[in-house]
Amino acid sequence: MAGHAELLALLLPASYALTGQIEAELTAEGEALDTALAVSLDPLRGLTPLQALEWLEDYERVYGLPGDCRQSGLLLQERLALLGIALAERATINREYFIWLAAQLGYTISIEEFAPFRAGFSSAGDSLTNYETLFTAGCRAGEPLSQGAPWQFVWVVHAQGEPTAYFRAGVSCAGEPLVSWSNQLLECAIRGAAPAHTTVHFAYGG
Repeated sequence: MAGHAELLALLLPASYALTGQIEAELTAEGEALDTALAVSLDPLRGLTPLQALEWLEDYERVYGLPGDCRQSGLLLQERLALLGIALAERATINREYFIWLAAQLGYTISIEEFAPFRAGFSSAGDSLTNYETLFTAGCRAGEPLSQGAPWQFVWVVHAQGEPTAYFRAGVSCAGEPLVSWSNQLLECAIRGAAPAHTTVHFAYGG
């Protein structure tokens, strides 16, 4: 006899003998209390949803995930990555945020932006190759001149190839492939967070 059953036995009057029937009742009641205690601790594990997988569906419901990024065969690792992005506090939308977002999905990216040559913003002697970002003020020489004003709202995400998601114990489910490749999740996640007045293009490889 152990756990709550042992504690219940200590509460019995000294005159009670632990006969077969009493012992069986104490064991059954003790197991019920052991289960109740274990279940009561589950909500505390839910405070770290990336480790308490039984709470994943509840968090996805609260955050509306996977939302527009819903696709067939979404891996558990990808679901956890989308939740990690949703949980992160965002004080602003900038280059660093999108680079971090891509890293959560297994990508290393760089961002290229365009702007037309503009008096007052571009400098003489730049050979008409000035740079103006969507996210930060200032100009930088050496970038190609865009072909028109609308390009100032365009930015390009350069990603090196496709990430490989390997099956891993604890972050993969039975029935998932041992190896998976996909670009769709990256494009969906970045487009979902991009400023509404901008257009995002994606380039892979070199």
